[in-house]
Amino acid sequence: MTDPSPRDSGSPRRAAHWAPAAALLLYILLAVAMTWPLATQLTTAIPGDDFDGWQNYWNLWWMRRAWLEEHTSPYFTTLLYYPTGADLRFQTMAPFNGLTFLNLQLVGNVFLAYNAAVLFSFAVGGFGAYLLALYALRGRQRYHRRPAEPLPPPPGLLHGAAFLAGAVFAFSPYHFAHLLGHLQLITLQWIPFYALYLWRGLDRAATGQLRPRDVGMAALFLVLVGLSDWYYVMYCGLFTALALAAQLAGRRLRPAGVAFAGGVALLFVLTLSPLLVPMVQGTRTWQGTSLLRDYSETITLSADLLAFVTPQVFHPLWGEWAAQRSAVFSATRSEFTVFAGYTVLALAVAGLASAPRRRSGSAFWALAAGLFAVLALGPILHVGGRTPLLPNGQPVPLPYALLYETVPFIKYSRSVSRFDVMVMLCLGVAAAFGVAAVGNWLRARGRSAGWVAPLATALVLFEFLAVPYPMSPPDTPPWYYTLAQSEEPGAVLNLPANWSRPGYLLYQTVHGKPMSTGYVTRDDPNTLPSRAPVIGHFFWLGPDVHTRSFDLAAHGVQVLHDLLEVRWVVLDRYKMPGGLERTYTEAAAAEIFNAAGQAPVYEDERLTVYQVPPPTQRRPYVILGVEWPPRETDDAGEVWRRLPANGAGLELVVPEEGPHRLTLDVLGQAGASLRLVAASGETVGEWTLQGGREVLRSPTIELGAGTHRLRLESVGSSPLTVYAVDVSAAR
Repeated sequence: MTDPSPRDSGSPRRAAHWAPAAALLLYILLAVAMTWPLATQLTTAIPGDDFDGWQNYWNLWWMRRAWLEEHTSPYFTTLLYYPTGADLRFQTMAPFNGLTFLNLQLVGNVFLAYNAAVLFSFAVGGFGAYLLALYALRGRQRYHRRPAEPLPPPPGLLHGAAFLAGAVFAFSPYHFAHLLGHLQLITLQWIPFYALYLWRGLDRAATGQLRPRDVGMAALFLVLVGLSDWYYVMYCGLFTALALAAQLAGRRLRPAGVAFAGGVALLFVLTLSPLLVPMVQGTRTWQGTSLLRDYSETITLSADLLAFVTPQVFHPLWGEWAAQRSAVFSATRSEFTVFAGYTVLALAVAGLASAPRRRSGSAFWALAAGLFAVLALGPILHVGGRTPLLPNGQPVPLPYALLYETVPFIKYSRSVSRFDVMVMLCLGVAAAFGVAAVGNWLRARGRSAGWVAPLATALVLFEFLAVPYPMSPPDTPPWYYTLAQSEEPGAVLNLPANWSRPGYLLYQTVHGKPMSTGYVTRDDPNTLPSRAPVIGHFFWLGPDVHTRSFDLAAHGVQVLHDLLEVRWVVLDRYKMPGGLERTYTEAAAAEIFNAAGQAPVYEDERLTVYQVPPPTQRRPYVILGVEWPPRETDDAGEVWRRLPANGAGLELVVPEEGPHRLTLDVLGQAGASLRLVAASGETVGEWTLQGGREVLRSPTIELGAGTHRLRLESVGSSPLTVYAVDVSAAR
């Protein structure tokens, strides 16, 4: 894979054989040392901050269950957001990890599989960047007609410089920042392998040496990138465009090179089409939902210019100082950490300075690092947390804004600072050229250069040090182990439920029951927490437009039992320390179960658990369709929702056959029309608004027992606000 130069012979050739193996061993040892104390807790904890890590922990557990127990695709599950289930096409699944470390789950546990994936990413990621740098420093000479640099570095300096590149990439602050819980982003090890085989294929195409195997190897590693994280696929696509542009600028791009890149892309698409096609379909059916994030999130989650020179907050010596300096950055800790390293930057500059006279090729890597850094800054420039930087108070626009508007699917990626993974890869290779340049400068003056690479690597590792790295042991309450022994059917409703908590996913890996809530990467609009009564009360911490007259005491058990199929309601006081979150949640649960005469079946310092009995009475109620925008409220507690221009659905749940009537409280312009349409297309109610807020009642509608879907439509372009919608049996 390293393509040794034909000039190497004797001892250098032997070094070329053992050096890669030694490098891989060193990366394994460094992975253990730099992530300490992970190696001491392989089966009992995960690295990170006790948040997103549990989602990715659950992903590994669910993939094993889906493949080996349920024999189904892991990209949909009814275990979350039961009974509708959740679409996981856009989940941070990383199936490479789920499949590769499946055996470790079977012989050990999920902790072992998770932590093995972590250590694997550090060791193999470093090794891949080492091979890439080795090829960039020496291997490409084989495919260039022009002479090599006048003073090629000796094997020891060459491998030492390449080893530094691997250390920069594998142990970068970016990697440690996402070790907080983003297992899919930790899985970055296949990017340098793809870059290596891409460059080798383009170089061989330029000299007529291209083979079909070159296309297959590049495509293989791109597929592995795709099975790890979709962000990284996009970055590899942009890197491919840069490589092609560099070949074109150097007059080395041939039709065979274009065909090579196209063949790699085609093989990638064909291989992953079972995943890609449903995702593309999802971008159409999920329009207007959380899949397409607000532009303000893109701005917030962009890198700050000063973050590239602000040390990481995990360092044992100056981490606290760095945290204070980083407080002004707009993104979260895992997203604002893009520290490049002072040693790395100095070496990259040294390598770039030597490029013109030595024709070393370092200019491409330095330029690529700069371009990816500019993209990581996002659509507008942030400097020390500030964006109004122009004299007129306006922000400085950046090239990412153009990509956002022109590149397909880029709008679905909100965390722009993650381009830093490519910055560190390219900077690592550029720094390797710097080590070679410094070593050659010393050799040209008759001085020893053997210390340059080890010292530079030691300095980089010290700057990037993050030990002891925080670890998260499970906090699963013992009651869930008891629940795991129960064979009773039914779902678990975990409270509080006003926002998604990944800890509930951890508990599910113990008890194995379906949950009424969940925590997914992109919210599935079909789920019920924001649309149905009772669970909606807990989600919004109050009533919604369709639950303003809903009686929790009289009918809360009905929805829990009949619609949500909940058997256990679990209140966790540790997850709601105070405020409205706690007072409302506890009061609403007490209202439901006190009225039903249901005492807790389990209670301790932390948990209160209720079992849901069958309802004694039932009434009709409304579930909002997926098209409705989020609930809005004002300081006085008034609640409303905007009716979309193309209308929105209503689901009427009717327990008994008979005539029913819909009541609406709306606000619209005088002369505007509102229409209620049945699923058959028949208009069952139509009103002309008088202007201002008014209450409208539909004609009686004969409905059988069951769920009936209707649609509320406004005729014309005038906006309409709905304050209440209710269904009742007509007397």
